Amino acid sequence: MSRNYAARFLIALLTVLPLSTVTALAGTGDRDCFRRGVAIHNMMNWGAVQATQSEKYEIAPFRGPTYETPDALLRNVAAAGFDFIRLTIDPGPFLQLTGESRDALDRHLLAVIKRLSGYGFCVMVDFHPNEQVAAYAPVRLTRAIDDPVFAAYAQMIKRTAGILAALRSDRIALELMNEPQYGWDAPTTERWQRMLEQLYAAARTVAPNMLIVVTGARGGDDKGLMAVDPAPFDKNTLYSFHYYQPYEFTHQGVKSTQPSARSWQFISGLPYPAQSGDPERVWQGIERNIISSKGLDGAEKQQTLREVRASVARYIDAGFGRAQIAAHFAAISDWAKQHGIAPTSILLGEFGVTRTYGFYRASDPASQGAWLRDVRQEAESRGFRWAFWALTGYGGMALVASDGSTSLDAVSVRALGLSAGF
Repeated sequence: MSRNYAARFLIALLTVLPLSTVTALAGTGDRDCFRRGVAIHNMMNWGAVQATQSEKYEIAPFRGPTYETPDALLRNVAAAGFDFIRLTIDPGPFLQLTGESRDALDRHLLAVIKRLSGYGFCVMVDFHPNEQVAAYAPVRLTRAIDDPVFAAYAQMIKRTAGILAALRSDRIALELMNEPQYGWDAPTTERWQRMLEQLYAAARTVAPNMLIVVTGARGGDDKGLMAVDPAPFDKNTLYSFHYYQPYEFTHQGVKSTQPSARSWQFISGLPYPAQSGDPERVWQGIERNIISSKGLDGAEKQQTLREVRASVARYIDAGFGRAQIAAHFAAISDWAKQHGIAPTSILLGEFGVTRTYGFYRASDPASQGAWLRDVRQEAESRGFRWAFWALTGYGGMALVASDGSTSLDAVSVRALGLSAGF
């Protein structure tokens, strides 16, 4: 941060966080609170764009009903036993807005952190790109290490790291980028390594002791993390990976434009473990989903029936269950041991499954709970930290009992090993 900006920031800090609050946040030594988290994806993501210029953000992009999270809901999250919030943030407004409008974003972020801290949560600030504005889409941000957009992103990371470091709190962490959208080959994997090192160095110049979260390429999956060289990163680092395997199960009912994922929207009621149900009964339900679809004509329905039946058969025949999850997580543990990384420095940064509620048709409660329980227990048995995806959101993968509710889904809470007596 420049000296001029640092001075402005200190004024903003005193305005947003009273001295008593700053003192309470400072020097807690409570970094172990980052154990059991949940993502909040609505408070500071998908920034509002102007009605007449969809590539331009509103001056106050995170204001309005869309970005509100009720106090009652936060109280229930705390009562259930979650100890941190993974706060996802749209980087677009932080990159586009300038002057006082840009400074106001920093103050807004501080206010959100203050509010969440007031419920006892640690806060992981997660820059989480989306495709709403093309100039700041995930693939655009990481196009090249010498690209001006990536350079601006690195400067944004440095500025935010300085602001967070000024809180002098072990209860704040910074995640550099969610799910980098390439790395499925050697050259782009190596490029992400260099980008990651540059972002990390930018943060460390102003925040030498803050907890920083890094992730691998390949959309942040387990193989992406194991391709990371951790040598440039210090002990105040968490290594994150996301886990949604198998996608046919975890993304039941989700509409996707990807050809390989087209079948998901028609699938519901898949059993977990994969061979724990009656295959024909499972298929009969999915067949009804396809036949009743109003978006397909007769020929398309027949083609879809063939494609989806093959996909469902592959899932059941593969027999996916806890043994496969254990093998995937054991590989992460082996990678960590190889590099001298403590198990508690591994973060299962996202995991979740769509479920059946409201108008969503997806996993049945027994299978949903079994998958969540197995993933959570396999992570915890190895000493990994974890963050559930997500508290709210449309699509069927949410912790709330129903859209707009302040209550939590009891099946999910119990499967996560937390208290359902909220």
